[in-house]
Amino acid sequence: MQADPNPPVYFILHIPKTAGQTIQHHLADHCAPGLFWGPHQAPQLQALSGRRYSPASLPEPPRIRAVFGHNLGRSLEKYFPDREIRRVALLRDPIGMQLSLYNHRMMLHLAKGLGTYSFDLHLRALPRDFVAHRILARWLEIPWPVLMTMTDQQKYAALNRALSQFWFVGSYIDCDRLIAAISRDLGLPATARRRNTAAEWVKRVNWQPKKAAELSPATHEEILANNPLDQALWQSWAHAGFDPAGVRPQPLESRRQSFFLTHEAARPIFAGVCRYQRDWAPRFHPGRARNAVGPKILRAERAQESRRWELAVRYYRSALADMPNAPEMWVQYGHALKESGNVSEAEAAYRKSINLDPDSADAYLQLGHALKIQGRIDEAVSSYFRSLALDSLPRHPRDELIALGWTTEQIEQQLRRTRAHAFAPE
Repeated sequence: MQADPNPPVYFILHIPKTAGQTIQHHLADHCAPGLFWGPHQAPQLQALSGRRYSPASLPEPPRIRAVFGHNLGRSLEKYFPDREIRRVALLRDPIGMQLSLYNHRMMLHLAKGLGTYSFDLHLRALPRDFVAHRILARWLEIPWPVLMTMTDQQKYAALNRALSQFWFVGSYIDCDRLIAAISRDLGLPATARRRNTAAEWVKRVNWQPKKAAELSPATHEEILANNPLDQALWQSWAHAGFDPAGVRPQPLESRRQSFFLTHEAARPIFAGVCRYQRDWAPRFHPGRARNAVGPKILRAERAQESRRWELAVRYYRSALADMPNAPEMWVQYGHALKESGNVSEAEAAYRKSINLDPDSADAYLQLGHALKIQGRIDEAVSSYFRSLALDSLPRHPRDELIALGWTTEQIEQQLRRTRAHAFAPE
């Protein structure tokens, strides 16, 4: 049978805390080069006008089968003429969303040496109807000034019209079902390893996740009252699955039509307090000097994003002097060193990460890259096989081995030997 010359393309909206990292990593790990793409975020001022993505990095559209990201806008569809667009979105209930988002942010801050703040402050610093307004502003590309003038009923009608044209809409717990369906079409493994979970983060930092049972009845009711659009979307669309066109949305129960504008006027104040408690307050608390490393990490990440590698090296080196036992930071330091031409130092950074976390498949993969660049092919091969032994799902170690002349059969035979040796009981 001949391949479809115009196969469908999946547009997967990444709404925070809806298993997006699991989907993204699965596609990135297993899709052949050119099949999976995520747009870069547009400059902030441009985003005010509606469109939040930059198409500058768009590769060959005819090859792309899946588009994924926080900043997808429907105007991207024009780059895929004569293709079926299969739009996908996973949702989460307002209380679960707020708790998961809060816990994730606090654990991320702690991992970077930053400060934390209260759940109440978190709620005040976020837009009301967080999910609804992300879809309106990002997917539907409605400029924020226009959103400020729309009533809840108008927003709800626009959201329902949009979601009725999706290929799949469901709950975040539908992640496995969704991945299986997309993978079947793209020829990928049907199951995915969980990514970015609370259980993973709890192992990294000292944080006890806040749970729904800990919320007072007043806080519970306040979250629902302040997020009527998100609650209505959840109740109407969480079980839509592969039949969004058949959904009959529930009526919107909103008693606070003017509250969004009032909240938005005050929200920057609370967002500023959050930034202060995250970035600056820890510096003035005795016994919490470790958190002073946070700004160094932020500067290193910004330098890395702008590809200013030598500056990133300097900031990561300074941060690691304060947090020497952070394996993931040693990997990022290694990346910056490698990109700045210091490959032997990058190798040392990756080895330090492995010493701290011997079960990191990614650290072994990166070590293999550094060894290959130095022409130490046998050592690189061993590192790639150790990465595969720890996590066989990502395709990158296999691709590297195939590029070095290994056949699939040889890889499987050697992988069995590597696993038998690496994980043999002492």
